[in-house]
Parts: sequence; structure tokens; C-alpha cells
Amino acid sequence: MDRRQRRSRRAIYEAFEALMSEEHYSQVTVAQIIDRADIGRSTFYAHFETKDELLRSMCTEMFDHIFEGVNAYCVTHQELQTADLQGKLAHLLYHLRDTHSGVCGKLISEGEPIFTGYFQSQLRVLIEAETTPSPEVPSDLMSAMLVSAFSQAVAWWLAQGAQEKPERVAAWFAVLAEAPAPVLSS
Repeated sequence: MDRRQRRSRRAIYEAFEALMSEEHYSQVTVAQIIDRADIGRSTFYAHFETKDELLRSMCTEMFDHIFEGVNAYCVTHQELQTADLQGKLAHLLYHLRDTHSGVCGKLISEGEPIFTGYFQSQLRVLIEAETTPSPEVPSDLMSAMLVSAFSQAVAWWLAQGAQEKPERVAAWFAVLAEAPAPVLSS
């Protein structure tokens, strides 16, 4: 992408984020994004086919970054260690709270299906890569339960105003995820 294309794309993201901070996702239109970004309709459509594609692109960028780890752009948490699942989940929580003007956290709180579905599918990839399967529980059930539990933890954390530090919430989840399974009798 050349400089002009990057500038247009950034303007689209910023306009989308500003509109999302004011309204529910379903109420935001491409026309509003175009007006707020001060670009032409063809410029928007050169980057994204739909508003949903714009949202998916935002999701992809965030999760690609989460999987890559902390870097210089992580201004609120540059010292965070992300070598294990707990660190990666804390990193994710920081970005839900701090990036894209808090839009990602708002989308989870509102239960927006595109974002929530993408969030949960990427969370499953992360959890499956970072956890050891239990011989007592089918692996797909285990990952589904951990994804559901962390999603609920995120919803709770956001409903509380994201006041707890992300590291603390991730540590609580790690305690729950590592709790010994009861021995099942046959």
C-alpha cells in the first residue's frame, strides 16, 4: 500500500471508531463512515466491500497483533510478558480496553455477532495452542468451555468498567482453567 492508501485506510478506521463510540454497530452506515472520513465512496469501496468487512479487518489486525506479542505500539503495556496463555490473554484484554477507542470492548458488551464470533474463533485457536488436553475431557469440549468461560470473564470485566488490571483477570482465568478435574467413576 502506498502512503495515500494508508492514509485513506487510517481515515476510514478512525471514522468507524468514532461512529462506533457514538452508536451501536447496526446503526452505523457506510455513508456515515465516508462522510466522517471525508473520502469518496469509491475510496471506501477500494479498501472494503462492506461495513462488515471493515469490522473483520479490524478484528484480524487485532488478533494478528495479539499472536505476535507486545511491541512498541503497546503503549499501555510494553512491559507485559506474553510467553504463556495468561500473558496472551492479558495482552488481549489490554487491546479490548485500550485500542480502537474501546470499540472492541463495546462490540463484545453489545454481543455484536460478527465481532463476537471472530473473537471466540480466534480465542479458541489461542487456547488450543496454549493448553494441554485433559485425558478426562474431550479436547473440543475443553476448548469450547474455556472459550465460553473467558468470554464470560471478559463480559463481566467490561461490565465492571474494566477496572481490574488485565493481568489480574487473566490470572483468575488461569486459576480456573488449571483447576484439577474431579476423578470420574465409570
